[in-house]
This record gives sequence, structure tokens and C-alpha cells, in this order.
Amino acid sequence: MSNIREQYTYVTDKDDNWTCIGITGGKYDGVVYKYGEVNFVEEKDSDQMKLQFEWDIVDSNGLPKEMLGEDFFSLIGDVLVDILEEQLQNGELEYNESDD
Repeated sequence: MSNIREQYTYVTDKDDNWTCIGITGGKYDGVVYKYGEVNFVEEKDSDQMKLQFEWDIVDSNGLPKEMLGEDFFSLIGDVLVDILEEQLQNGELEYNESDD
């Protein structure tokens, strides 16, 4: 299995107003998406936490929506974990409590 960091890159607009993730390689090559709210939710009946996140496709690179199934969701979950781990290691992880 290849390194997860080889499977994505950061994508911004020309004015750096937003940052998204671009998939590099594989069947999702060229797909660009962004993350929304990210939460850790305690699972009932266990002491483990589950990663829960929102996401939106910015550019499907011509792939039909039905191709973005469970394996795509798993891939972007792995990418998110990698990003969170990198930010944690670099002391850059920020926690913002929602008003819900």
C-alpha cells in the first residue's frame, strides 16, 4: 500500500480564500473536495471515539456521483486522519467548539 500523502494534495483558489483537497492518482484522480465540520463522537457500548465529518465535492473531474461510494468515503477519511495527525505533530491543530 502506498503512503497516504502520495494520494492527495492541497488545492487553493488563486487568492488563497479557501483550501481544498485534490486526489492524486487512482480512479479518483483530479477529484477536489473540502471538509466541513469534524467531530469525534463517543461510541455507545465502547470507550472508543468515532471520527465524523462533513464533506462536499468541489470538482468531480467528470466522475458521476454514484462512483463516489464507500471506498471514496474511506479514502477521504484516511486523508483527514493523516491531516489531523500532521497538524497535531506540528502543534497546529485547532479546536473550535460549535454553538449547537
